[in-house]
Order: sequence, then C-alpha cells, then structure tokens
Amino acid sequence: MESVTQAIASGIVLGALYGLIALGLGLIMGIMKFLNIAHGTFIILGGYVSYWLFSLWGIDPYLSIPLVIIATFLAGLILYKLTLSPLLKLPHIGKRIDSSLLITFGVIYVLDNAMTLVWTSNVRSIITSYTGEALTIFGARLGINGLCGLGIAILAAVALYFILSRTYFGKHVRAATQDAEAASLCGINVQRTYLISSGIAVALAGVAGVVIVSSYSITPTSGLSWLLIGIVVMVLAGEGNINAILPAGIILGLIESASIFVVGAPYRQAVALVIFIIVLMFRPQGLFTKRE
Repeated sequence: MESVTQAIASGIVLGALYGLIALGLGLIMGIMKFLNIAHGTFIILGGYVSYWLFSLWGIDPYLSIPLVIIATFLAGLILYKLTLSPLLKLPHIGKRIDSSLLITFGVIYVLDNAMTLVWTSNVRSIITSYTGEALTIFGARLGINGLCGLGIAILAAVALYFILSRTYFGKHVRAATQDAEAASLCGINVQRTYLISSGIAVALAGVAGVVIVSSYSITPTSGLSWLLIGIVVMVLAGEGNINAILPAGIILGLIESASIFVVGAPYRQAVALVIFIIVLMFRPQGLFTKRE
C-alpha cells in the first residue's frame, strides 16, 4: 500500500512538470497554429539562464524565475518577429504548421550551437542546500524540488487561465483564435496579440527549464526529449484545449509511475508512448475534447 501511495504521489509531481512543459507549446499551437519544435530548446535556455544566475551570483533557482521569465519572454518576442510572423500570410493551416516546423528546426540548430559555445556541452545542474531533502506527506516521500515544481506548475496553469479568461488581452486572444480577420476588423491588434502570446509561451518554457535544471540535469542538446513529452501531453489534452494540459500531464505522469510495477523503470516512457499512439488511433481529438 505504501508503494502504491508513493507511486501516485510521484506520478502527480512528475505529471505536473509534464503539464508545465506543454503549456507554452499548446498556447502557440492553439492560438496561431504553429508547431514550435524549438520549444524544448527554449526550456533548456531557461535552465541555463537560471544556472548562470546561480553560479555567478548565488541566486536561488526558484528566486531567479522572474529574471528567467523576462529573458525568455524577450526571446519569445524575437522568435515571433524573426521567424513566425511571416508565416501568418499562409492561408492554409497545414502549410502554416509544416513551415513553422521547418523554421523552428533551424532555430534549434542555432540555439543548440550558441548554448554549446557559451556553456559548453558538459552536463549542468543546480545543487542547493535543500537538494536531496524530502518531506513525508500521507506516507509518501517527496523531494523539496519536486514539491516546488508541483507548486510552480499549478501556479503557472492558474495564472494562464486567468490571463486568458479574465483579462482584455485574453478576450483578444480568444477572438484572434476564432477568426483573426474578424478580430482585426473589430479593432483588435492581432499582430500584437500574437507577439505577446509568443512571449508568454516561451516564458512558460523558461519556467519549466528552471524546474528541470533544479531537479534533473541539462545539456545544450537535451531539449528534444522534453519537447516530445510536451507534444504527447498536448495531444492528450486536445488541440487548443489549454485548460486540460495540466490534467493531461498528470495523467501521463500517473501512467508512467504505474508502468514501473508492470514493465520496470527503464520502459516507463515506452508505455507512455504506447498510450499516446492508442489515443491518436481512437481519440485523435484528445481525451478532454469532444468529437466535432
């Protein structure tokens, strides 16, 4: 019974991180129909910014989150201006997705090499005074970093929900998502809405990078594995269903934790990918989206 409780708690913590990883990816896909495969690379960039602040000035990784948000938000603005905004001229959503995939693949190549030049290819992680410390909650032992990641993921998801549902900017986002041309005719600056949305999406990736570099380790080329997890979670939630991304991530985390008892820890991600394929086959609209 104790092992089951531990597996459930670990699955929730891991799944919350998965949801945080997918939030920014789902935001860009849901609003602009861009598949930003450089999302994982921006996660690593956020991790390196936090690592740099910690190694130079001793700033705690979680206290560095506001600075990481500013840095990666600006990176998101640059990403949109230089690479994504010209693609809005493409009338067909399929062409927009294909073109964004190719262009952001080039962004991966540029950023990976830039990060290798700055931070080298050595494995980096942040070791603090509380690294390795854990709390026992309802019989489950959870690390301090994992609990911090859980809290940050919930806070980020709630903040994004309120931004999109309770602010004028959120109304502009919803209008531009439904019909960009009609929104523009109504006086909404669609380009600025897209620009800020891109900044927020990349900033969310940066926040995920802080959690990852504190709990795991990073290298300049390790973004791909986190990107794949984000895509799986986004598909499980359903295209554009941003509110369901965190629950979808927790479901994936619970599946991975439960699979340890069946196939062992080395194959837990393989089980998650099998579930992903099954969902694509029988519910391509996602677990939380009704079939049209």
